Amino acid sequence: MPLTLAQAAAACGVDKSTVRRAVRSGRISATRDQGGVWHIEPVELHRVFPPAAERTEGDTAAVQLHAPPDAATDALVAELRAVIADLRQDRDHWREQAQRLALPKPPEPKPLDALAAARARPWWRRFAG
Repeated sequence: MPLTLAQAAAACGVDKSTVRRAVRSGRISATRDQGGVWHIEPVELHRVFPPAAERTEGDTAAVQLHAPPDAATDALVAELRAVIADLRQDRDHWREQAQRLALPKPPEPKPLDALAAARARPWWRRFAG
């Protein structure tokens, strides 16, 4: 038996606008009748929002149940930490290589002496005085 928005919100212990946002965003499937009333299946509703009796203390619109950590999660976290450490090591290696291969700074130009300055002038300026 489908629930209206108000009934669905009461069943989950959340505000009606929270359920409406979930419907509009597509997180919950719902149908609208010709009168404009939303109808939500309880199974679809409780897939996203647990019933009010199962909610933990202090929950608001963001429903989160406290689940005990399991071995699969711990193994995944350990594997991801190993991957991160490997990536950091690769990054440091490539950074070191890039610094070794970086082009040296070009030498500063030496100041011109008088003869070099005279040669730097066009030849016709030498005769003009």
